[in-house]
Amino acid sequence: MVGREVIEVLYSPVKALKKIIEKPDLKGVLLVLLLVIASTLVFQFVYNSKQLYENREPTNDAWTESLADSHSWTSNGLPSVDSADYHMGNSSVASSILNETSVWLKVTDFESINCSGEKGYNELFFWLNWTSEAETLPSSGSLRLFSGSEDSYFESDITDLSSSGEWTNTTLTVGSNQGWTSTGSPDWQSITGIKFNLVWSDAADLTMKVDGLFFRNYLSPIEILGFEAAMLYLFVSTAFSVAMNWILWSGVVFIVSKLFGEDLGKWNLLFIIIGHVFIVTVVSTLGTALAFSSLPAVSLPLDANLQTAVLNEFWLPNLAYMVGTVVMWAGEVWIAGLSAVVIRLMRQTTWGKAAVIAAVAFAVRFILRLFIG
Repeated sequence: MVGREVIEVLYSPVKALKKIIEKPDLKGVLLVLLLVIASTLVFQFVYNSKQLYENREPTNDAWTESLADSHSWTSNGLPSVDSADYHMGNSSVASSILNETSVWLKVTDFESINCSGEKGYNELFFWLNWTSEAETLPSSGSLRLFSGSEDSYFESDITDLSSSGEWTNTTLTVGSNQGWTSTGSPDWQSITGIKFNLVWSDAADLTMKVDGLFFRNYLSPIEILGFEAAMLYLFVSTAFSVAMNWILWSGVVFIVSKLFGEDLGKWNLLFIIIGHVFIVTVVSTLGTALAFSSLPAVSLPLDANLQTAVLNEFWLPNLAYMVGTVVMWAGEVWIAGLSAVVIRLMRQTTWGKAAVIAAVAFAVRFILRLFIG
């Protein structure tokens, strides 16, 4: 009986809400609460699985901010920290050497990096800048990823990945079957050092600078936290959000009704009755989740402003996003409409006045949610 009345709110709201007002039942509203939480969990799972967040090692620009910390830089020249010429953070790592045909920079002693498997890092990101007094291009260049020892490494050609006197950004895909040559017995599960090496045909005064060096991959929050931990977090946050939304909507309807001279009685009674109209949220939330399930997955950088720019570029023009957003707001309007029915039945006021109260309550609630989420 309780379940039938709850579902009846969707297709025969006047009849169903009249019964609920005459005999409020906490069982019904608890059922609605559980269904709303379950549907919101489905939505959150879909939504979060479509957003892949940048995951870095190191998490900041630590490797190119100092010569030694949890890492160690060496070179065939004189390694230094350049606080005047850099692209990320506050400095870059540089090395200069006189009258030589090559310059190299090597960072080692950091904790082993896993570049294998689904959760392993799959990209190496860095900025490179070099100069040659002879103003000639390097004849060859290489980047080595050491594994365990310097006799065991993966190697990639970087001859054409930079230009003289300018910071050039490069992202190399790492891992098996990505075109790297191997020497010795390197293992993608254990990368322990990186070496940049540029070679010229003729000797000259050479300088190399490296900045913004880190491994990275893109993972959904569910992958980062683990399924069980992610589900627990989503459940707690969802339950809190649903409860706050329910309390907020009931409170706003209660106060706005009083301002219009309509006393809806005890707030806790209204709280239970209004709770039943949130069955609409189950429908709209699942509808939005279904629409969003066809959205493309997006890779989001760490910077919040860039995240917004990426979402605006790939999601806002997408039909699935538009449909999902319309469904979500249709649910909000539907709740306001059902709240007007509640006001009308509880106070026997006119439908016009009930609609005005519900509309004002909707506007107030919308403004409040801009500030409190």
